[in-house]
Amino acid sequence: MASTILELEAANGVLYGTLLFMIISTIIIGSVFHKDQLKTLTNNGYHGAHNTQGFISLSLSFFASSAGAWILYTVPEAAILGGPVAVAGYTISCLVPLLIFACVGPYMRRNVPTAYTFFDYVQGRFGTPVNIYATLISLFYMFLYLSAEFKSLGDSFCSLAEGSLERPDNCLLGPVIGTSMATLVYTAIGGLPVSLLTDKVQGVGVFIFTILVAIATFTVYDLPDESDDPKVKDNWELATSTGINDDYGESFKMAFILISAVTCANLMHAGFQQRIFAAENNRNLILGAMGGVLLTIPCMCFFGVIGFIAFANKGDTLVVPDYLAFLATFFVIHDTAVGWQVLGLILAVLMVASSADTIQTGCAALLQPITRLALGKSGLVREPSDPKNDKLVGVINFVLTACLINIPAIILASDVNKYTSKNSVSVLSLFVLADLACATCCVPLLMGLSNRIHPLAAFVGCLTGFTLAMIIYGVGVDDENDKVAPWYEYQGAFSMLLKPGGLYSDTALTAFIVVPVGSGIMTLVSSIPFVLKGYRFPGFPKNDTSNSDVTARGFDGISSVPGNCASA
Repeated sequence: MASTILELEAANGVLYGTLLFMIISTIIIGSVFHKDQLKTLTNNGYHGAHNTQGFISLSLSFFASSAGAWILYTVPEAAILGGPVAVAGYTISCLVPLLIFACVGPYMRRNVPTAYTFFDYVQGRFGTPVNIYATLISLFYMFLYLSAEFKSLGDSFCSLAEGSLERPDNCLLGPVIGTSMATLVYTAIGGLPVSLLTDKVQGVGVFIFTILVAIATFTVYDLPDESDDPKVKDNWELATSTGINDDYGESFKMAFILISAVTCANLMHAGFQQRIFAAENNRNLILGAMGGVLLTIPCMCFFGVIGFIAFANKGDTLVVPDYLAFLATFFVIHDTAVGWQVLGLILAVLMVASSADTIQTGCAALLQPITRLALGKSGLVREPSDPKNDKLVGVINFVLTACLINIPAIILASDVNKYTSKNSVSVLSLFVLADLACATCCVPLLMGLSNRIHPLAAFVGCLTGFTLAMIIYGVGVDDENDKVAPWYEYQGAFSMLLKPGGLYSDTALTAFIVVPVGSGIMTLVSSIPFVLKGYRFPGFPKNDTSNSDVTARGFDGISSVPGNCASA
């Protein structure tokens, strides 16, 4: 334990000071460099920021949006359990979605240039039934993602405040509500353009503070090879080879699960999808995705090393008698001087803010067509598509986002009824639920890049994925549903969804192979009768962009053949 601890009042000052600095920095950058753009926001610019972002901005945005505070928990945990192979798998899992966006982005920008998210493509390609299913899955995923981010920040704050891993009463409420309201307010005012601006501040901050926190770990402990304690050397050797599973097969299993699960989930993230259409042109989209990849790799590796160092010095206390591997980062930070603890808390705030505003703007864009339709059908707004009503629709849309996503996420993350703490529901447990939901439909949707996949076949594929997920987790693999720790209150069907470490179980491995593959096979099989009858997708409706703020920049030179990644 550090000789000087971060007191609760100081932790509050760091939290709100960081949020205030971030907002002020964004205002200054926006006023100096983007004044005209923000003054003339239309509905398209508010939700889409079409064709405005260069590759540096996109690189920072992709990185900041994906580098949430979950990294503080899950990457060191993966390092401890599965060693370097698991860390490599986690790193690859964050890179694959960006590379897929770089591949399919040009096709979508050409065919649905006025779209806000991937789901405008889904509507045009598959119609309303598939889009309803996909939209509900995306909203469910982003709700759980936002809850996990808020819970990550709350747990980080409570772990560092008063220098105790024991959570003070109601400790979660302040940081969760404060960060949620700050990000919701500035995204409600400026929409996606403001979110993209904050990504520049947050992206640079996250990268710098990640390096500093990694350095902090070496201020406390000697290098394992130089330690006089043979146990430290043994722990280091174990962690940096196979992890505590002591089995390379288990490490590779973890890596595969992470690649499949995280890829499926991030493809359904509406906030990430907005960046596809915000790119100034296809070249900048591809370069931006590559830049995000290059920034993500060292960040993931740094936290993997923190996990190795934590296990080397803390050993089995991270897993026995209570499973605390996901708190490895904070066991290390607790042993540092108070200044390093401050940097760790600043990093957590930046990570959560960057992820939260991306989710909030993504949800708002996803709900925007629904809001306009509802306002028109109800008669509250005579012409919802009239640009004069853009501000009203925008306000209603963010209120809807707050009610459907933000408030429930705060309630779940704040552990108001003590459900998550009583049942040991961790950040990783929330991601298992979210990833599984996304795995049911991402493959059928991507198969729509072929003009031979019928909308009904895609819908059947999605339902098949959902059914397979329910069967696999309901029954369990190798009786894992019954192999739960004594302190876990619920046994039986679906218990592996919430069990700590459940993402690395045989049940998860089976699910994240069978669900996406099965949904894809059923989509393909269901399309055969339609293909034999000569079905071909006739193409997307042509968008008239002459009266919008969406220009045609960047759409040249794209092959009309879906899935051509090389054309830019």
